[in-house]
Amino acid sequence: MSRPMSSYKQQQGAALAVGLILLLIITLMGYTGMKGTMLQEKMAAGLHNRSLAMAGANSAVRAGESFLYNLIDSTNSVQAMGTPAGSFYDIYSQLSSQTDLTAPVNPIVKLFKQRNWTSNAGTVHANDFMTSSYNGALSQQPQYIIEELPYKYSDGGSQEDGGGPSGGGDVDEQKVFLVTGKSPSGDGRTIALIQSMFTAVVSSSSTN
Repeated sequence: MSRPMSSYKQQQGAALAVGLILLLIITLMGYTGMKGTMLQEKMAAGLHNRSLAMAGANSAVRAGESFLYNLIDSTNSVQAMGTPAGSFYDIYSQLSSQTDLTAPVNPIVKLFKQRNWTSNAGTVHANDFMTSSYNGALSQQPQYIIEELPYKYSDGGSQEDGGGPSGGGDVDEQKVFLVTGKSPSGDGRTIALIQSMFTAVVSSSSTN
């Protein structure tokens, strides 16, 4: 005995509706998975670029510290002096005045510390970071800037030195410098800044 035609048509329509619903669910699951994968790739790329920028800034700080150490070692810090315009070896004073401690921050130093690439005051790193392989290249060369902080300590001359200038001895002075390294990432969208303090106890006379 054959089935009625109306019952056959109802079953065929229900199967189509269930199939479309399952297809929609599978499509939504695939889209969600693909979107999550793209988000993870963006996060990984961002972390990679941030790591490159931090590494470049850290290398710039080390280069600035090395330059400052060699300068102090060769001149006993007589020539390691910060000025508003960086007249001595591109070492800047933190303030816009060397004598007025109430003066505002040096605008050259302030501009360099902004998270952009508009300042030309920094010293460019000697090593080439723009042609590195293995996705380690930077969009621009890292830079550093050295500023002398307006805080000094003088002992007035030790007994071994002869009791200070009046006794013919040298005056020991402690100078404090701030080295700031700055570097972009590989795509140039991330700017990293790293700072370190450099303290030197120096004599009033040159060793050379």
